[in-house]
Amino acid sequence: MKRASKLAPEHFLECMMFAKEEHGQLSLQDSCNDILLHNGVRVSKVALHKRFNDNSVDFVRKVLARQMLAKMDFSTQRDWSGFSAVIISDSCKFQLPKGLSEAYPPIGRFAAGSSLMNMQYALDLKSGSWRTLEFRQARENDQGYSGMHLNKIGEAELHIRDLGYITHTYLLGVIRRKAYFLNRLHTSCRPVELRTGKSINWTQKYQQMIAGKQNISEMLIRLGKGNETIECRLIAVPVPLQVWEERIRKANIQAKRQGYTLTEEYKSRARFSLFITNVENDKLQTEMVAELYRLRWQIELMFKSWKSLFGIHKVRAVKKARLECQLLARLLRIVVNWKIYRFIDSIDEQRFKDQSFSMWKVFKYLRTIAESNRKMVTKEINVLEWYNSYIIPIIKSLLLEPKKGKKAAFQILNEIFRA
Repeated sequence: MKRASKLAPEHFLECMMFAKEEHGQLSLQDSCNDILLHNGVRVSKVALHKRFNDNSVDFVRKVLARQMLAKMDFSTQRDWSGFSAVIISDSCKFQLPKGLSEAYPPIGRFAAGSSLMNMQYALDLKSGSWRTLEFRQARENDQGYSGMHLNKIGEAELHIRDLGYITHTYLLGVIRRKAYFLNRLHTSCRPVELRTGKSINWTQKYQQMIAGKQNISEMLIRLGKGNETIECRLIAVPVPLQVWEERIRKANIQAKRQGYTLTEEYKSRARFSLFITNVENDKLQTEMVAELYRLRWQIELMFKSWKSLFGIHKVRAVKKARLECQLLARLLRIVVNWKIYRFIDSIDEQRFKDQSFSMWKVFKYLRTIAESNRKMVTKEINVLEWYNSYIIPIIKSLLLEPKKGKKAAFQILNEIFRA
């Protein structure tokens, strides 16, 4: 705030952060009404409209960045095997109104009639803090994004990323920064087994594992040529027959569309889920590699919850600055709710042995008591009073319900990282 005004920065932020309507339905009048009812300040639609500019976007972005940097320390029984951080990264594209195509150009099948935004996000499983939450143009692919951000990788960090981010340059960059990677093996890679010095015969490998009744296999491999070769572990896990058949069915459709035929090598290789990592075996055992990688679905579930519970993908045709302010404010609310969830979940080790809280249930409940959350954030009620009144009475109902035959995320983390 550069000059005295009846509309304080916190009023501006609150009206977007705690709006009852999804942003696809949020009007300027709704926000004006919110400011009047909660702060006693009367603002016209025109005056509020003018407040949405590059400066206000920068303001909300900085508030979000500060909140993300403000880490909360929770006691834990996990030693994390020497990793300074365990970071899962992903992205999600969603359509915007056509009027925003200059700022967020469409690509591919979205080229006509709309705009497209790409949201990049990364979560540190160790600290429970968000590393990245930002909006980018969809034309900037994930591989390009990961290449531009190699300098942000810290020593001893473990990065778990989808194939869309992975290049040889990325893998070399992780190693050179004395960090670790865990990801699937790209189909374009032709690994050489260090033991034999030859390319892997996937048909023979599959037959050997079936004959030996092996459900997992590990070997040391080399990727690349010349001075930029990478030596790492390759973990191969045979997939069920129906999974393999579905992979081949989809690959055949893609091949027919692009005018080529699947090779026998590809078909044999598709019988495996293949993971590569430079983490030493004593830090991450063979059996745990695939389990840890599959935790990526947790971050995908998070974004689905943001869409379902917060409507983050539902926007209306408004000017760019207003759209970005509203989206950033909604992310700020999500980060605050995430910290509340982490706080509640930290009780797990103290009160609920071998149990954890459901992120979906906690976020859904926090949405129903949004008004009380707002009072806590604005310090109308203190945290302890809020916790005793709104969480303690229903806390058991927020626990995760175990699924037969499936491990919960916290169980996987405990198995891998517990001291």
